[in-house]
Amino acid sequence: MKKTALLSSFAFLLLVTVVAAQRPADAPATAPAGKAPDSVFIEDLTWAEVRDMVAAGTTTVIIGTAGTEQKGPHMVDGEHKFVMEFAADKIARGLGKTLVAPVITYVPEGSWENPGGHMGKPGTITLPDDRFIELLVNAGRSLKSGGFTTILFLGESGGNTNGMRAAVTRLNELFATQAAATPAAATPAAPTQASAPARAFWIGDYYTKSHNDQNAYITKTMGIPANEIGGHANLLDTSEMLFVNPKHVRRNKLAPGGGYQNSGVSGDPSKSSAELGKIFIQIKVDNALAQIKGLLAGTIEPAAPPAARGGGAGGRQGGDPAQAAAAGAPAAPPAPRPPTMDTAPAAISPTQPPDTVFIDELTWEETRDLMKAGKTTVIIPTGGTEKNGYHMVLGKHNFIVTFAANQMARQLKNALVAPTIQYVPEGNPDRSGPGIISHPSPAYDQLLDAAARSLKAHGFKDIIFIGDSGGNQGGMRAVAAALNKEWEGTGYRVFALTDYYEQGRDDYRAWMLKTHGFDDATVGSHAGISDTSQLLYVRPAGVRKDQIKPWGGPRDSGVSGDPAKGTAEIGKAGVDFKINAGIRQYEALKKTLK
Repeated sequence: MKKTALLSSFAFLLLVTVVAAQRPADAPATAPAGKAPDSVFIEDLTWAEVRDMVAAGTTTVIIGTAGTEQKGPHMVDGEHKFVMEFAADKIARGLGKTLVAPVITYVPEGSWENPGGHMGKPGTITLPDDRFIELLVNAGRSLKSGGFTTILFLGESGGNTNGMRAAVTRLNELFATQAAATPAAATPAAPTQASAPARAFWIGDYYTKSHNDQNAYITKTMGIPANEIGGHANLLDTSEMLFVNPKHVRRNKLAPGGGYQNSGVSGDPSKSSAELGKIFIQIKVDNALAQIKGLLAGTIEPAAPPAARGGGAGGRQGGDPAQAAAAGAPAAPPAPRPPTMDTAPAAISPTQPPDTVFIDELTWEETRDLMKAGKTTVIIPTGGTEKNGYHMVLGKHNFIVTFAANQMARQLKNALVAPTIQYVPEGNPDRSGPGIISHPSPAYDQLLDAAARSLKAHGFKDIIFIGDSGGNQGGMRAVAAALNKEWEGTGYRVFALTDYYEQGRDDYRAWMLKTHGFDDATVGSHAGISDTSQLLYVRPAGVRKDQIKPWGGPRDSGVSGDPAKGTAEIGKAGVDFKINAGIRQYEALKKTLK
C-alpha cells in the first residue's frame, strides 16, 4: 500500500514536472501578433497576424484560380499562376484591407481519358468541374469561418469560369442558410467578424471584359485586326509574362503560331513586349477593381448563376460511365490511348530546359523531351495552410514540402515535380480559424486522383505522393491503393510515400533526443523545435524570430514543444531525414508493387 502511494506520488510529480516544462501555468490566454510584413498573401502571414488584421477590418479575401496548362513552345505551363499572383497582389492593395489565399493551380483543362487541346500536351493537369467546385466551396467556407465576409473569385483561364460561378452560388446559399439558422439571441449586440453576414462574388471582368479591352487596345495602337490576335499563348499572354517573370519566356522559341501546326499557340507572340504586358495587366487590375467596388456599393448586379449542366465529370469525354450505366446506357471503358509524350507534335528546334524539376517552370516541349530522356517519375507534393503558432507563417507546410520535393527529384534523377497542393484536410471548413483553409476528404482524395490521372495521360509511369502534414496521409494511401488496383498490369504505379512524414518524423525525433539531449516534451509535436527548425532552414523569412517564445508563449498558440530551441542546422537534418525516409520507402515499394 505504501509502495503504491509512493508510486502514485512519483507519477503525479512527474506529470506536474512535464506540464511545467511545457508552458508556464501563468502563460497568458492570448496575445497580440507582432508586426506583420508588407504582404497580402495569407501563406506569408501567421494566423495571429491574420486574426488581428481581420479584427481591424481586413475582411475581404481573394481566391485566385490559375491553372497548369501548355502555353506553346515558348512559355512555361505555370504562366497563369505567375500572372495571377502578381495581379492579385495589385488588386488586394488597390482595394485595401484585402488578403489573398494561395493561388489554385489545379483547374478544369479537359479530358484525361481522351486528351486533346491543352491536355494533348505533356504537363497540363486537369481537375474536373465538379471537383474544382468542391475545392472552391471548401476554400470559401474555411475563409468565412476565419472571419472574412467578402470572398472574391478571380480566374486567369476561361475554363475556370463556370466552376467559379457555381461555387459563388453555392456559397451564398450556404451563407444565407447559416445566417438564418443563427438565433437572434445568439447574435452579439456588437457582431464579431465571424458572425457578420458573408458574401461571395465572381469577378468576371478580370478575364472576359479585360480580354475584350486588351484586344481593342492592340487593334487601335498596333493595327492588328481582332481576328488575327489569337486566343492562347499569344501577344497578350506572352507580354504579361515578359513583364511579370521574363525568365519563363523562351525568346528563341517566339514565332507566329508557335512556328508549326498544333504547337499550342493561337496568334503571334513574337510581337510581345514587357511594356505591353504592363499595360495589359493594368487593364485587368483596373477592370477587377471597378467591378468589385461596384458590386460592394450595389451599383453593379452580381452575375446570374450558371445554367445547370449535365455530367460534371470534366476529366472524361462524354461524362461519367457510372452515370451512363445508371441511365441504362452501356458503360464501356474507354479504349487505351498512347501517352501524350508520344502523340504531341515534334518540335521544330531543340529545347534547352533550364535547371529546374518543376513542371510549372517548363514548357510543354521541355517536359516532353525530359520525359523521353527518362524523367517519367513525377512527385505530387501536398502541404497545407494551417495555424503554426505566433511565430510561423500559415504556409509552412507548402514551403517545406516544395523544397523537399525539389531535393527528392534531384536525388532520384528521373523525376519532375507537379505544383504543390496547398488545400488539404485541416478539419471542418466551417470551424477553421483565421487564415486556415481545409479541403477534407473525400474532396481532397478526388483532387489527388485527378492529378494522378492527368499525369498518367502524359506518360508518367511512377506517380509519387508526399505529404508534409499528418492529415494528408490517409487520402494519399487511399488514392494510391485504388489507382494501383485499377491500373494493375498497365505499367503505371502510384506510391503514397507516407514514410516521408511518419518515418522521417520518428527518425528526426530520435536524432534530436540522442544528439541534442532534448526530451519528448521539449521536442513536441506541432510548431515546436522540429517545424520551426525546418522553416528556418528552408524559408527563414517565414519565421518571426521576435515572436518565438518558449513553449509557444500564450495558451492559444497551438504550439507543442519549445520552438525557442530550433535552429536552421537542426532543420536541415529534419528535411534530410524526411527525404531519405521517402526515398527508402519508394525503393522498397518498387520491388513489391508490380
